[in-house]
Amino acid sequence: MLAPFTAVLSFIVVLAGTLCLYEFFLYDADEKAAAPVRSRIYLGSVLLLVLLGVGGLVAIATNAVSQMTVLGLIGIFGAFPAFAQYLFHRQIDAETGPLARRVSDRWS
Repeated sequence: MLAPFTAVLSFIVVLAGTLCLYEFFLYDADEKAAAPVRSRIYLGSVLLLVLLGVGGLVAIATNAVSQMTVLGLIGIFGAFPAFAQYLFHRQIDAETGPLARRVSDRWS
C-alpha cells in the first residue's frame, strides 16, 4: 500500500518541479541579474526536485530502494525550492513570482 502512495507523491513532485521550472523561465533577465547567485540556487533546487521525483518513480518501478527512503528524501528536499525562491524574492524585492502575477492579472 505504501508503494502506490510513494509513486503518486513522486509524480506530484515531478509536476511541481516542472511548474517551478516554467516559472523560473518567466523571470526576466533584470530580475535574474539582480540576484544571480540566488537565482541559480533556485534553479538548482528546482532541478533537484524534478530529478528527485523522477528518481523516486524509477526507484519504485524497479524496487531499487525502499519506499521509506524515497519518502524520506522527498520530505527532506521537497521544501528546498520554496525556501530558495523566498530568498530570491527577498533580494529582488518581489512579493510574488511571475506566474502568480500572470494568474492574478488574468483573474482580475
